[in-house]
Amino acid sequence: MPKHVEYLPNPDAPPTRIGFDLSPGRPVVARQEALERGYAVAPHSHPRAQLAMSYNGVMRMQAGEDVWIIPHKHAIWIPSDVMHQLSSPSSVLTHHLYVAPPYVNRAGLPQEVTVLRTSPLLRGVVERMVDGSLSKPEMRRLAWVALDEIGRLKPAAMHLPGGRDPRLIKAMGIFLRHPEERRGLAEIAHEVGTSERTLARLFVTETGKTFRDWRARRRILFALERLEQGDSSTKLAAQLGYSSPSAFIAAFKRDLGAPPSAFR
Repeated sequence: MPKHVEYLPNPDAPPTRIGFDLSPGRPVVARQEALERGYAVAPHSHPRAQLAMSYNGVMRMQAGEDVWIIPHKHAIWIPSDVMHQLSSPSSVLTHHLYVAPPYVNRAGLPQEVTVLRTSPLLRGVVERMVDGSLSKPEMRRLAWVALDEIGRLKPAAMHLPGGRDPRLIKAMGIFLRHPEERRGLAEIAHEVGTSERTLARLFVTETGKTFRDWRARRRILFALERLEQGDSSTKLAAQLGYSSPSAFIAAFKRDLGAPPSAFR
């Protein structure tokens, strides 16, 4: 089977300056942006926390060696001063809320990077905030509603944990580049210059997952990206080595709590 070639993002786009704006009287700043397939902002951090919301497409965020996938009607919460890079394997409409540091703890918002399931209320509020016609008092009132609603959102398991050991990072890189890779732990360990036992231990101690579970999560998150781009369950089952489409659908539902059709 030929290797899958992932999109190559353009890492040259500079970050918006909104995340660095600490002007008083602006607890939350909203903006809208349409991203083309292959877009990526340069790795950066900023003092404002950020909620990046995805519509009609999928985003990917990387912080260090950790990866998160943000599908349609989901968002990712990025705390203040976390170095990160957002990219888009598909065209996607995005809404962003930038929260000033003094308001993050007051609102009881997440303290770590988290993918969240957005709500109709939050999506409606943010659409009003980005239309540009509101007065400052109206924007402030909606900002408080948005902060309250973010604190009520449910997390979604869209995280692929990374590692620190160079051997583990190299092994993970094989699957990040080629999600359909079917070699076992012993062969991967040999390629990265370590023993099967050592690599198995590194997966557990640094990610909290066994090699088998980490690889399964990588495949599911890759499938999620491809489903958003129109691939069928039948095609993905064959590409990723599942015995049948029904086996793929069962694994997908077991991991993400819903069948692939829910994410198309």
